[in-house]
Amino acid sequence: MVYIRNFQRGDLEAVQKIADLSLKENYSSELFLTIHRSWNGSFLVAVKDEKVVGFISGLNNPKDSSSRILMLSVHPAYRRQGIGSSLLNTFVQRCSKLGSSQIYLEVRPSNRYALEFYEKRGFERADVIEDFYTNGESGIKMIRYL
Repeated sequence: MVYIRNFQRGDLEAVQKIADLSLKENYSSELFLTIHRSWNGSFLVAVKDEKVVGFISGLNNPKDSSSRILMLSVHPAYRRQGIGSSLLNTFVQRCSKLGSSQIYLEVRPSNRYALEFYEKRGFERADVIEDFYTNGESGIKMIRYL
């Protein structure tokens, strides 16, 4: 059984490991702690067998009623079990309760799995952002209206 809860400082090592295994960018521990301090309700972890197996982090901008997903990742050994969907659904519910009218994110064009994942869950491709990632790769901006 998997349950979703708010990130806690003790989750940092597990989250860092999942990010290192799954994401092409290198993120510092301090970045995760900054996200946690910014809006802890949008930094969620998935726990299975008392082990953090995935996470989602984001930000909320009440000025324009939007939220942004910064990262969503599931440990490779736990993929294709609905964990990413559970994290995303919980995040969307929290954003909706806060009054967000849209959620957006960026995805690498080369990450076909992520593009399909988000499209199946109501996100639409909205724009291409040139030179978005540190290696010069573009990003595809995706939006889901609530």
